[in-house]
Amino acid sequence: MGKPKRMSEVFASSAEKDADTIMVTATPPYSSEGPTLPIIGAPDDASKANEAKGSGKKRKAQDKINGTATKKPSQPPSPPTIHPSLYEPWTRLPTELRKLLETQKRMRATQNIVPVVFSKNQNVKSGINRLKTYLGAYRDLASTIEMPDALKEDDLIIAISAQGEGTTKLVGIVDMVRRIVAPSGTEHGRNAKEEAWWMYTMLTSVEVDREMKTSRPMEKSNTDTEKTQNTQENEEEAFESTDFDGHDAQGPTTGKNTMQKRVIPVITVWMTKKRIPVFQNAFGEQMFAVQLLPKDSD
Repeated sequence: MGKPKRMSEVFASSAEKDADTIMVTATPPYSSEGPTLPIIGAPDDASKANEAKGSGKKRKAQDKINGTATKKPSQPPSPPTIHPSLYEPWTRLPTELRKLLETQKRMRATQNIVPVVFSKNQNVKSGINRLKTYLGAYRDLASTIEMPDALKEDDLIIAISAQGEGTTKLVGIVDMVRRIVAPSGTEHGRNAKEEAWWMYTMLTSVEVDREMKTSRPMEKSNTDTEKTQNTQENEEEAFESTDFDGHDAQGPTTGKNTMQKRVIPVITVWMTKKRIPVFQNAFGEQMFAVQLLPKDSD
């Protein structure tokens, strides 16, 4: 039998046990939300996670913007090509007028008509030099301007045509040519030979096809749809959906090209060395003088 312990020893032993118990319970329990020791590779993983979150937020924000903002506008329509009739300007004359001129042998198609066609991209200097050459006021031996046989005819007719936006170029070039070829007041100009020309301006129109590239209409977000439903319901009685040229009024769709017909103006300026009375009655008449090149310069 062991030696009996004193009461003081028993109390001291009990106090030590209580202290140990208190120290153990004072340690905070493990929690994933509490501070932990750093782990190798954790910063990289955390940064990747943050980047993934950021990209996800950006994607959501972009999707939200795409759902409410206006999409990229459709591509500009392709420019219309020159209508073939401009290269045969006599076919654009009124039928009765053309038949009358053909009967009088005044108009013989390409035999005495030189067609000139200007576009909106026409080089101004090139256009001026071409008309000056055909009028006999300019000659460049190094030029590549073609010289049709019709230029040798006494009843020569120069027909300058343009359509749409090219008509502005035509009017400007013709006006400058008339100023340039006019006789000058210099001694050389007084000795040069002059020639009278008559000019008639005809205005017509032509129908061309234009390819229109369309885009898909915007898809409204749920919020926008809810906001507009009430308005649409109230307006249904006042407005009805309509179709324009066979196309749904709701709008075009992405990836579809539609051909649309468009009427555009055409101007034809007739220049001739001999007056055409029937042209005067139909289109009006203007006369201008041309200072010709000396014979030795040919």
